[in-house]
Amino acid sequence: MSKEYEKIICQRKGPCDEVLWITLNDEKMMNALSDTMQQELLHALTDIAHDNDIRCVVLTGAGDKAFSSGGDIKLFQSLDIVSGYDFAYKRGNSIQHLMNYMEKPIVAAVNGYCFAGGMELALCCDFIYTSQNAKFGLLEINLGLLAGWGGTVRLPRKIPVNRAKEMIYRGEVISAEEACHWGLVNRVLPSNETLYQEVEKIVGEMIAKPPLALRAAKNVINNSITCDSMEAALAIERGSVMWLNASEDCKEGVAAFVEKRKPVFKGK
Repeated sequence: MSKEYEKIICQRKGPCDEVLWITLNDEKMMNALSDTMQQELLHALTDIAHDNDIRCVVLTGAGDKAFSSGGDIKLFQSLDIVSGYDFAYKRGNSIQHLMNYMEKPIVAAVNGYCFAGGMELALCCDFIYTSQNAKFGLLEINLGLLAGWGGTVRLPRKIPVNRAKEMIYRGEVISAEEACHWGLVNRVLPSNETLYQEVEKIVGEMIAKPPLALRAAKNVINNSITCDSMEAALAIERGSVMWLNASEDCKEGVAAFVEKRKPVFKGK
């Protein structure tokens, strides 16, 4: 993660630099997902997925007004059917896949407007924490489009289907409080300052857990939740439990419990 980026900021935090904060960094454009920002985000996520020293990722936006206002609308004018497909499928699908299936938690710290592609990024995160001034919406229908990075698929899986339809059909914008009421976000904090403090606390609690078990938890949940067969889902769980049973971390956790001491996990 030594590369310097133009439109995102990557900052290592935590006791052993095991948490990576990614800031969408184009405050003037409300952190719109420009071509450059998208490519840089894809590059950073690819690096993170293969870096076991990074145990948790936090995604946020620069400034106090926006997490991300969505895609760069000017970019859409240059897209034809072929380039538009590449934009939505190849790049967008790669970003979604990396966020969903890398075996480390990703937390969205939503500090303002979270619209269109920005909301789709947040939906790919494991948790969404937000400040009180945040607003959410999939607004693409106003442009004659639909959300192309998974929004129309993930939102109905996150909140009641009829409510998701209403948001998408109307291009509706909702408040942080309403998003929390419907289960779209985990928690609403009074300000951006308290938002970041809360996220750091939650992340600190997660990275104190056994690394292999944390990785396995995300893997089991994200790979089993869409299984039509309960038996197939349980098989995914059993495989992970068997793998963890043989780990040094499991032996250390059990020994520490019996010996009434704090465990020292090594991710092995």
